[in-house]
Amino acid sequence: MFIPVITWLGRRTEKRRFTAPPVYIGGCGRSGTTLLLSVLSAHNEIFACPRELNLFEGAREKGTELELPKLYRLYRTFITEKIKHTASRYCEKSPSNIRHIEWISRLHNGNFKMIQIIRDGRDVVLSRHPRDPGKYWVSPERWIDDVATGMNYLEHPSVHTIRYEDLVSDFDNTVKGICNFLEIEFSEEIRHWHKHTTVQKNRALFSNIQEINKNAVGKWKKAGSDDRVKLLTENPEANGLLKKMNYI
Repeated sequence: MFIPVITWLGRRTEKRRFTAPPVYIGGCGRSGTTLLLSVLSAHNEIFACPRELNLFEGAREKGTELELPKLYRLYRTFITEKIKHTASRYCEKSPSNIRHIEWISRLHNGNFKMIQIIRDGRDVVLSRHPRDPGKYWVSPERWIDDVATGMNYLEHPSVHTIRYEDLVSDFDNTVKGICNFLEIEFSEEIRHWHKHTTVQKNRALFSNIQEINKNAVGKWKKAGSDDRVKLLTENPEANGLLKKMNYI
């Protein structure tokens, strides 16, 4: 009974506070989506939803209408979280967004921005689950499926693609490209994002957000990872994706 009230209040807040197209972040898990959200949250014009909302999971057609049973989570966030007074758009990060671009476009009548982030699959499949370090977070099949899906949108005017490795090794130029895409200033706040971020922690992290470093790049080259990496690289489709993104 509370969802209609939450929806009504949240929509009113959305209409009053946000005038620019919303921003969505997506990509395979363990590819830097949380880091990217934390960076963008530092910008004065962006309100970053602090938790993954998975808004489009369970989306379906109902007659001629789009039904989103989890959309109330967005409106609840607008009500319960502090929105900086300078924010003109919101940013929602869920890795699964990469599989729901058509639903996102449908919800916003094409007026949205999506940033997909891709990371070398050989490193992704080695990432351990933060709540169960004995298990790997992402299977080779998931990396292939998510990245292959994202490849369909490389030329989409509302989708901007970056690589995790470029974000951590060439931060200024990579984030300037994102800012140009979003038509916002590459501000001092976002340049020094770690001092201004509003997303300090997330369930996908082992610990609070940390300053950018390159330590996680190329970890697949370390001894002991051969068998796990082979599960990915022995797949022809995976190799094609690695080549397309200039990893091999």
